[in-house]
Amino acid sequence: MKEKYVRRTQPNNTEFLQSKGFSPAMAAVVASRGVTEDNYDEYFGDKLCFHAPEEMTNMTEATELIRLCMENDGSVLICGDYDADGLSASALLSLYFSDNGIFNTVLIPTRDEGYGLHADAVINAFGKHFYDLVITVDCGISNADEVARIRDELGVEVIVTDHHELPEQLPDCICVNPKIGYPFAYLSGSGVAWKLVEALTDRQTAIRYADLASIGTIGDIMPMQDENRAIVKSAIANWNHKGLRKLGELSKCPQTLTSTDIAMRIVPKINAAGRIGDPYAALELLLMRDKVDTASCEKLLAMNDTRKEYLDDIVAEADKMIDPEKVRKQRIVYLAGNKWQHGLLGIAAAKYKEKYYVPAVVMTDDGDDYVGSARGIDEVDLFDAFRRCKDLLVKFGGHKASVGFTVAKENVDALGKALSAVFCELPEDVFVKNVYYDVEIGDDATVQEVYKLQNFLQPMLPQDKILCRVRDSVKFANSFGKDGAHLSVTLASGLEVKGFFKYGVLAPYIKHGANVDLVCGVDMDSYTHNVTGIVEDMTLVNSVCFDDFYKLNFVKNCVCDKAADVTFDKVAADGANSVCVVFDDYETYLANVDKLCLQDYAVDIFFKNADNSHVAVISPLPDYDYSGFEKVVYCHGFSAHLAVPDGTAFVQTEPANKDLYTVGLTRNVCTSAYSALRKKGDYDSIKSVYDKQLLDKITYPQYVAALRVFGQLGLVEIVDQYTVRFNNGARAELDDSEIYRLMKSEE
Repeated sequence: MKEKYVRRTQPNNTEFLQSKGFSPAMAAVVASRGVTEDNYDEYFGDKLCFHAPEEMTNMTEATELIRLCMENDGSVLICGDYDADGLSASALLSLYFSDNGIFNTVLIPTRDEGYGLHADAVINAFGKHFYDLVITVDCGISNADEVARIRDELGVEVIVTDHHELPEQLPDCICVNPKIGYPFAYLSGSGVAWKLVEALTDRQTAIRYADLASIGTIGDIMPMQDENRAIVKSAIANWNHKGLRKLGELSKCPQTLTSTDIAMRIVPKINAAGRIGDPYAALELLLMRDKVDTASCEKLLAMNDTRKEYLDDIVAEADKMIDPEKVRKQRIVYLAGNKWQHGLLGIAAAKYKEKYYVPAVVMTDDGDDYVGSARGIDEVDLFDAFRRCKDLLVKFGGHKASVGFTVAKENVDALGKALSAVFCELPEDVFVKNVYYDVEIGDDATVQEVYKLQNFLQPMLPQDKILCRVRDSVKFANSFGKDGAHLSVTLASGLEVKGFFKYGVLAPYIKHGANVDLVCGVDMDSYTHNVTGIVEDMTLVNSVCFDDFYKLNFVKNCVCDKAADVTFDKVAADGANSVCVVFDDYETYLANVDKLCLQDYAVDIFFKNADNSHVAVISPLPDYDYSGFEKVVYCHGFSAHLAVPDGTAFVQTEPANKDLYTVGLTRNVCTSAYSALRKKGDYDSIKSVYDKQLLDKITYPQYVAALRVFGQLGLVEIVDQYTVRFNNGARAELDDSEIYRLMKSEE
């Protein structure tokens, strides 16, 4: 069986951390978060890592030009971007200039206009007021032509402050970007703007603006190391911005704010304004440092709700355009829609990147062009991929993991093929999604120790949390929440674990002592005040209690159509790139692992969980998704089989557990089931009929099989879990039912 959970690569040199009292396993976790002997006090002490702003290339020239403008009572046009980083950087500089009596205006493009510096918009702004200086924040480094046009037509100086990857040609102006030269290259756009303010004043004054810099740092998912860590720590310790405080309050942030609260509760609301076309609504709030009105915050919350609705519409339409098998072959999700909301393309791309674990590109029409966003996976340099296709693009910019671009309509198909060709050059294992963990609970640490360490390492981004692997049996499990979507589990060790949004369906399968293998984060339960595991991924491990479910699933869902058998060797010779092999039970799978060379196959039980190209699935439920596989093979040992897609190859296999197919259906069993069904109360469920009347008379699989026989013969119709309709005039022989003939035994 292919291992799904992979321990994160452990740093070799942890002697210093072990000398500080950390166990080898916990020292490795600390080291993997970037902690060394040199920066130890930044994590476990009061030290903050700040670099002198003048160490950034061109910072001195930029501050000289700005001071000259300010000394002459000049005015400044700030050109920002519509995401949380660009908006917070814009507000930061605007507040600084306003605090110093300098007239300034912020110019933000809409998502429809697209990312970057737009010369036309700047020229239009100059038509209303002449500015003495133009400063970009979080944009401009890839806009050499735009900068040249602004300088030529308006005769104004331009300063570009940005943090994005450097293009081959820089703008012909003062460019301030840590990637040009600085001790720490990974500041956000708002981080660069904050350093500019520090260079113009001093660090103590700049701290007043750190809360805004933290929004962009966290919103752009910059590494929480070095100066980024210092900025966010300073921001949380001096969180005095009234607009942000009110937004946090309405977003149900705790009084003691964390970087995770900022990332999950505040940043999405700021981003929502730009995503649905009104970035100035967020800018207005970000400028409310000293006073705030609740209506401005509530407007952003409403926009966030609208954003979710728009995204649902895009995903519903995009889902119909995707061929999972094609995605697996071409190693890219490539979608071109019409009139999709520009600001939601990146979120949609991120969803599909996670779902299929290949780079995802989502675009929409925009006049004669298409504009889009792309999101990459761990081992793929997306920026480099687009750079290799630059001749097909109008423009592009971004980072290794995220790219925004514009492409002419006539080049849309060619770009998709070119990107696919780049990704197909990479090794296949790049596109296998592993779930990484840091420590194993029990062997390495307790959850309480992990929680304590995680608090020491704050601030942390959500994706940097310490992940624990837990292998245990279930003592108790139940579903909760709307439609039972969430899962609550108590493990034999006593650890409480919760899984949200998709894990509730597991409750009936695991609640009777099943074994589970899971990866989880840790958090403090606000009600019980116990450290609780929050599931990142959960795998069912074959358990004795599953035998009843294997039989019940077969009884509920088997079909009796005849299928021609082939040999597994013939299937293997077809050379399919992705294969799913189906078994009715785990014992039969185990008996065939070596025979059929399935050692490298991932294993699913009941539900789709593995993201691999080769999967063995045990007793799949009817909604199991086979769409990503080129070939489905059913290894069966009975004259009936579970429902599988058309084109499935059937391989005759000796069943290891023949009891699976032994139901013991008889005329007396059917009579008992029918009589009990006739006595069903108005408020009884179909299941409760068995529990109340038949529990000590027949088995539940016999009851389910009898219901299928009645339905096949037209005697009853099961409408839903509570409703049954009888066809009182119907008469039939039990032997007329295929299900009865298949499952009956001699009386």
